[in-house]
Amino acid sequence: MKKTILSALVAGSMLSSAAYAAAPNTDLNLMPYPHSVELREGKVEIDGDFKVFIKGYQSERVAFTAKRLLKRLERQTGVPMLNPYVDSEDKATLVIDIQQAPKTAVQTVEADESYTLTADNGKIVLASERPYGAIRGIETLLQLVETDSTGYFVPEVTIEDAPRFPWRGVSYDTSRHFVEIDVIKRQLDAMASAKMNIFHWHIWDDQAIRIQLDSYPKLWQMTSDGDYYTKDEIRGVVDYARNLGIRVIPEISLPGHASAVAHAYPELMSGGEGQSYPHQREWGVFVPLMDPTNPELYTFLGKVFDEVVELFPDEYFHIGGDEPNYSQWTENEDIQAYIKEKGLDGNHGLQSYLNARVEKMLDERGKKMIGWDEIWHKDLPTSIVIQSWRGHDSIGRAAQEGYQGILSTGYYLDQPQPTSYHYRNDPMPTGITVDDNLHDGEKFATYEWEKPRTKGGPRKGLITIIEDKDGNFRAFTDYNGKSREEVYILEYVPGKVFRGHFDNFMSYTEFNLVFAGTELAETSYQLIGNVRWPTTGKLIAGTAIEGSVIPEPNGGYPAELTEEQQKLILGGEITAWAENYDSLTVENRLWPRSYAIAERFWSPAELTDEDSMYKRMAAIDHWSEISVGLQHHNKAMMMYKRLANGKDVQPLVALAEYTEPAQYYARNWEKWIQTSNHGDLYNQYERLNRFVDALPVESHAVYEMEKLVGEYADGNNDALAELKAHYAKVLNAAQAVKPILAANVASVDSVVIAEKTIAVAEIGLAVVAKLEQGETLSTTERNAYLVTLSDAARIYDEAIVAIVKPTENLVVMKK
Repeated sequence: MKKTILSALVAGSMLSSAAYAAAPNTDLNLMPYPHSVELREGKVEIDGDFKVFIKGYQSERVAFTAKRLLKRLERQTGVPMLNPYVDSEDKATLVIDIQQAPKTAVQTVEADESYTLTADNGKIVLASERPYGAIRGIETLLQLVETDSTGYFVPEVTIEDAPRFPWRGVSYDTSRHFVEIDVIKRQLDAMASAKMNIFHWHIWDDQAIRIQLDSYPKLWQMTSDGDYYTKDEIRGVVDYARNLGIRVIPEISLPGHASAVAHAYPELMSGGEGQSYPHQREWGVFVPLMDPTNPELYTFLGKVFDEVVELFPDEYFHIGGDEPNYSQWTENEDIQAYIKEKGLDGNHGLQSYLNARVEKMLDERGKKMIGWDEIWHKDLPTSIVIQSWRGHDSIGRAAQEGYQGILSTGYYLDQPQPTSYHYRNDPMPTGITVDDNLHDGEKFATYEWEKPRTKGGPRKGLITIIEDKDGNFRAFTDYNGKSREEVYILEYVPGKVFRGHFDNFMSYTEFNLVFAGTELAETSYQLIGNVRWPTTGKLIAGTAIEGSVIPEPNGGYPAELTEEQQKLILGGEITAWAENYDSLTVENRLWPRSYAIAERFWSPAELTDEDSMYKRMAAIDHWSEISVGLQHHNKAMMMYKRLANGKDVQPLVALAEYTEPAQYYARNWEKWIQTSNHGDLYNQYERLNRFVDALPVESHAVYEMEKLVGEYADGNNDALAELKAHYAKVLNAAQAVKPILAANVASVDSVVIAEKTIAVAEIGLAVVAKLEQGETLSTTERNAYLVTLSDAARIYDEAIVAIVKPTENLVVMKK
């Protein structure tokens, strides 16, 4: 029984129950995976005689697409493609057959991106109704290219493909930290390779306004430190994106996130006459709020809109609207009188009044309004689009009221998170997935729990565990006012221990609860991403308490949409806020895991096998460096070399394979804590040159170690040798790295990471040695090891010693 529990624990920490469903065909290293793939035995050779014929509709963009394909084929194979164009399809290796011109001059959300790809009898045919399908299809073709000892080829295959969602975007914040144009264009190349079609450009926030505007030049002159995008540069990005089939949508934030506007034009704020505002360098939510009662504000917005609209031809215009701090409105007597005079619904009603006027202004300029959750109000028309950072509750309930929606919750790539968490996160709300009713003969226990947060108040909630008549268990949580969610049980011994996980609206969350009577023992914790947070609590209801019932959900139930309402979910958008990244580090945050999210947006909902996802993502990661030209690994290597300072860099690289950034927002909170304690880390001046800044978001080596522990628990003794090799590699790396880290001011605080890694690796090797001899750990040994592992599981210089988790699983295992 213990063996089965541990195997489920190891697998369950990475997989939800949906991931165990029968996997669709994923035989090829493609991502996003096409909707229909028929693979055959033959090959179509790719060599120096590769020829292209463009059939049907032709244009500059189609010619660009063909040329781009050829250049990347050369990059992937090293084979020169000389004189590649021919005048008939009979002579061609590749026929690009586009039936018609785009329906509109400017790409829209309704654009047809479907294509078919057939490789057979020495010929490849890429066919699409519109050019967008061909643009998507060349990426599949490039991913199909393989090599063996005889040459390069694509397998004979028939693919029929189209996106599941029309809105597949990425929001890049270039306000908090400036990102150079060449880096942006490289991300656009990568987005196109992942079949993404929206670049949401966040160029306006508290810390800086990065867009050149002639009507109000102080906006960028006084806030950007000289790092801004000229109008010509913006036009260049928009044109570049257009050729890739990517729409570019600007965000001009209002009425909040307005500190930069307040610094440049304080008279537009609600704080009263004569008030000035500093150039905001810190991170957070700030006081300045635009004054909707001031006619000058609408003059300002009108002129800004006119200039921005001229640069961005897309039909949508993002107004932000998130995180307004209403204090200036509340404290302004004139504004409160205005709210009363107009019969508005308080401060939120005033924001809606502003948004309604803005919506009309944008409509007059031919634009549709989009904004974050906070713009949603009963007074706004359903023509607006809600982008949700608050989760499925918000987007689902908005859809029930007729609003189109885009999900960003669960796709925040400024946060380090397991890729599997993002992959499980579907834009479509699904309703409740667990039976939370108590039936005859069933028992239950409900525990109230609380965990602290270093920034903000504590998280609170309930967890309920139900046992049916056959001794099977199910569980659910009411988490901090969010809708009731199923918890997937990993291990449950009534009265002793409960382990289970679910995907919280912002992170992978794992309950590790130890019971001490009716209380939670002090060793209880929640794993948020890879960070352990102590959790306290007590039994508040259950079969053992006479007359008690399962509490009602404090956040209600998740929305379940009708077929018509589901059509209102346009898709999703990756979001990357720039507090902790810059041009050097942004790519490491985004890639390769953006490919997994892109697959969730494009591919069938039934594609849920996480082992397949990780395998294919590793292959696409390698491909993206060669074919697309991504620099995330090269940039990380440069940072490792900078830390090594002339010493051998390989030990640093090896240690990095087994170390992770503290996940979710733990790094932000660590900086905030030190700032609160008279440090100076939670602002634009904070350095981004630590060891943790170079790390990949998650350790794939540790992912493999967890699988190996599970395999050994299931009887595969050969897994021990592989585990031993992992421990030996990381131990040697950590020992070699200590003096390197200690000799550099940028990494001296990371020495402790190496020290804790050494301690954990030594435990791992000791346990493996015992198991190889057929011995088991004594209770004293096990308890001593667990104390050391618990200490090593803490955050050290914003990083996590990731080998703690598989090692702990190995220590507690009883085979």
